[in-house]
Amino acid sequence: MTVKLVESIREAESQADDVIREAQKKARQEVKEAEEKAAQLLNTTAADAGAQAKELLSIAEAEAQKEAAAFLEAHQKEIDAMLSGARARLPEAVARITERVVKTHADS
Repeated sequence: MTVKLVESIREAESQADDVIREAQKKARQEVKEAEEKAAQLLNTTAADAGAQAKELLSIAEAEAQKEAAAFLEAHQKEIDAMLSGARARLPEAVARITERVVKTHADS
């Protein structure tokens, strides 16, 4: 009876060891799978963040181009106005210079 009891205890211990080993193996596998999923999620998140960054950069560039075009247009109007004013005064300036040159030569 004692031998049977000892054998029964050893068998229970062996079964317990098997259960523990299987549980450890399963735990390692689950940890491995979780790490793989985390790595995949990280890669996906990084790719999504990169795509969002490109999209935001594209939007910012478009807005900057619009602002630059408006700025250029506003200043081009000023330049055109100044040029138009200068052209309008050109005949008067030529007449004054001509008058001074003629007067200077007439006086000499």
